[in-house]
Amino acid sequence: MRTVHPMTRAAWGVQPLYIVAEVLIGLAFGMSYSFRDDTISALGTTCLSGASGCSNAGWVMNTAFIAFGALQALGARPLLRSRAGRAWQVVGALWATAGVFSVLVGIFPVDTHPVAHTAMALPVFVCQPVALMLHVSLCARPAVRPAGAVLALVCLIGTLAFGLLLGAPDGAGLAERAAIWPIKIWLALCLLRPPPTTR
Repeated sequence: MRTVHPMTRAAWGVQPLYIVAEVLIGLAFGMSYSFRDDTISALGTTCLSGASGCSNAGWVMNTAFIAFGALQALGARPLLRSRAGRAWQVVGALWATAGVFSVLVGIFPVDTHPVAHTAMALPVFVCQPVALMLHVSLCARPAVRPAGAVLALVCLIGTLAFGLLLGAPDGAGLAERAAIWPIKIWLALCLLRPPPTTR
């Protein structure tokens, strides 16, 4: 993909702001919330049960899931119609699928719809690492490819660790962020143009 579609640039360029939003939401609304141990989804739950690691404004995090997921899917649309090759279309389909299911994660909070929430989250953790690794391998921009490889490695390790630590009392939040945050960074980083060549 030699040029970046304006839709993709707009929708993916803001993705790192998800990290900022999540941190601010956790600090502002999290109740006994631990970024290391509590899952991101816990910020979308209410505190009616008295459980720790909840939020007194869960709808704010769920809105963030929906907004950033929708933008991720929207930014992938031009790739679905890419003429650069089938591989680019597959990458677009993976990013779009993960974005759509991220929206559904926000629509079905884990405290009120635990089964649906888990079912909606699973494709996100499957599609995004694959999309990231494939996207990095296709990226011919030497300025961002090494960084992409590092992000892909962190994402893969985080995803595997999160699967192992889910339900454990310690470390699940940190592992989940290692799985999710590199995605948000890459979606903006891949938009960067390489510097012009000098003669």
